[in-house]
Amino acid sequence: MKIIAWPAFKTRYKNPYNWLLYSQVVQQGLTVTEFSFGKLLRQYYDIFHLHWPTETIVRHPNLIIAGLRAVTMLLAIDWVRVRGTKVIWTIHDQYPHNLLHPKLAHWFQSELIKRVDGCISHCQVSKELADATFPRLSDRPHAVIPHGHYREVYPNNINCEVAKTNLDVPFDSHVLLFLGYIDYYKNVPHLVRVFRELAPANWILLVAGKLEVPEIGTQISQVAENDSRVKLKFEFVPDEKLQEYFQTADLVILPFQEILNSGSALLALSFDCPILVPNKGAMAELQEQVGQDWVKLYPGDLTKEILESGLEWAVKEGRSPQANLEQLGWQNLSQQTIEFYQKLSKDDRKRE
Repeated sequence: MKIIAWPAFKTRYKNPYNWLLYSQVVQQGLTVTEFSFGKLLRQYYDIFHLHWPTETIVRHPNLIIAGLRAVTMLLAIDWVRVRGTKVIWTIHDQYPHNLLHPKLAHWFQSELIKRVDGCISHCQVSKELADATFPRLSDRPHAVIPHGHYREVYPNNINCEVAKTNLDVPFDSHVLLFLGYIDYYKNVPHLVRVFRELAPANWILLVAGKLEVPEIGTQISQVAENDSRVKLKFEFVPDEKLQEYFQTADLVILPFQEILNSGSALLALSFDCPILVPNKGAMAELQEQVGQDWVKLYPGDLTKEILESGLEWAVKEGRSPQANLEQLGWQNLSQQTIEFYQKLSKDDRKRE
């Protein structure tokens, strides 16, 4: 079986999800090729597997070029489907983020949906949302395959003392960590405000990550008001530095206004950090998979009472030295993906 994927391996150093998945698919005997229009049109593939298609294909800042890219992709999909290739879309988010051309993106996605032969979602909630948001998909084969973990992907060979020294964090303080790209929907100014209102004894809030737009950093800094208990590091965190932040953290918080699936949650758990997250999207299913001692859910918006309860839970809850991520191992998830590929191909042969 031959697979072509957009993307397959090239995003390894930005988001290793695809690289981890397809490396395991290859180890199980399938051929996986990085997408290009030339390869897609000249060679036959059993499966064309798409991830984040709307965000990537219409991302070009020039509307005309973005439109040409969208039309070219749809025509290419039409061509390969005539030849028997099955098109699979992994739905990572309910709605695309940060669109430059919303009208074009909406048109492209609606046209893409007409051409999709099967879908993959990372949780049951995501599948149900997709069926409700895109009624055309309700009668297509749709697999639920969780997002895998990131354990042993990044360096993790220093201890807490070294990490706190490198980040200039007092040894005797507890650390509440937010780490990741900082965008409006991630609700970081609200987190800083609630933390300062609570003013928990012996806790530091550490916010680290690249700003999607500078204005967010200004908002956060204004709310922080140079409070010494709030450390702000508005910069991209390279792979080798992740361990410093997670080894320092007693609790990782994701105060998102909306959340469906979260690589940030899985990254924290992969470094064996407990997480405090809203009870939305896949988070309840993640709690079932990993355990209530590692994933604490809260309803509605983050409040002082919720944060206070979360901080107490982080330091007093008994938990094993490592989060149990067995269900989220890539060998298991790649096998589920291959079985879905085979199901689509088998179903097509039956119809013939």
